[in-house]
Amino acid sequence: MQSLKEKTWVSISLDSMFNLERGKEKNMAALMEGHIPLVSARKVNNGVKNFIATPTKVIKGGNVISLNNDGDGGAGLAYYQPSDFALDTHVTALHPKNVVPPDALLYMTASISKQHSIFGHGRSISLPRAKRIQDMLPVTNSGEPDYKYMAEYTKQKRLSLINKYRVHAQKRIADLGEIIELPSLNEIEWKAFVIKDIADVYSGHDIYAQERIDGTTPLVTAVGTNNGIGHFIGNENTSRAEKSISVVRNGASVCKAFYHKYSALYGNDCRRMKLKHSDSEFANLFITQMIEMQNKAFSYSRKLGTERLQNLRIMLPVTDDGTPDYEYMEQYAKNLMLRKYKQYLAYLDSKVKPDTATTND
Repeated sequence: MQSLKEKTWVSISLDSMFNLERGKEKNMAALMEGHIPLVSARKVNNGVKNFIATPTKVIKGGNVISLNNDGDGGAGLAYYQPSDFALDTHVTALHPKNVVPPDALLYMTASISKQHSIFGHGRSISLPRAKRIQDMLPVTNSGEPDYKYMAEYTKQKRLSLINKYRVHAQKRIADLGEIIELPSLNEIEWKAFVIKDIADVYSGHDIYAQERIDGTTPLVTAVGTNNGIGHFIGNENTSRAEKSISVVRNGASVCKAFYHKYSALYGNDCRRMKLKHSDSEFANLFITQMIEMQNKAFSYSRKLGTERLQNLRIMLPVTDDGTPDYEYMEQYAKNLMLRKYKQYLAYLDSKVKPDTATTND
């Protein structure tokens, strides 16, 4: 198989390869829950916002690309939709004019998405603008999009990544050890603890956009995804720490908690917690979930600042003397992770034999 550098590339308009259709769903409040994916202009979850019943129109059969027209960070991103779905008015469906293999469409979602940085709230993608978007693609000797090559390239990349994922899963299983049977959560003793009694709480330090230097240090902010990491930077300040829990202070993800075993910097839109009596990664992970269970008590109008976090009560398993049972929390989290890694490994094994993977750069 030829490498990407050996192929001939041509800029091709979306209009020449696809029939474009704007989404029709606009009254979101009237939509009832169901089983049909509703694709919106999101930058996560393949664009799926919800699952609904009786949409205005269902795009049948899948094998279609959805293109975000606008949105906060999602404008210009493309996703492959493999099955029936509905679209809201902020998304355009790209229906292939010719028979195109699914893996070739997956390839094209990546190449189209590379242009998303030029779009945003101030420059959305109208239907005429979408038709004019040019996509750089490998072509055949006759100058047509080489869908066969794109499909094969995508397949090879998938196989290579699956092998990497298998190696990682196998290593994690070996590191975690064996599952140790424990009493279930409803069989053990629980007690309420105030955060300040089990952890020290620290404020973060803002590094504004104009101050940030590109780098490799995670900057933990108020985002509710990507383990709370908003940026990777080359700055330095006194907020640097490791083996800590971050808790979002405000915004849509208030009270969202993440554990960071690596060294990171922390913005002022989150608070950092350091457990007083345990450095266990898995006990920390257990406690992040206990914190998140309190999220209904907070909102845009009720933030989770330092004092509120220090006085927040969470329920934890306890030993016979009434202290937090960190050993139970650690093994419980390990057991969950072991089961998930084994489940994931079985899934990978069901998809492909490990020795069939090859790498193509």
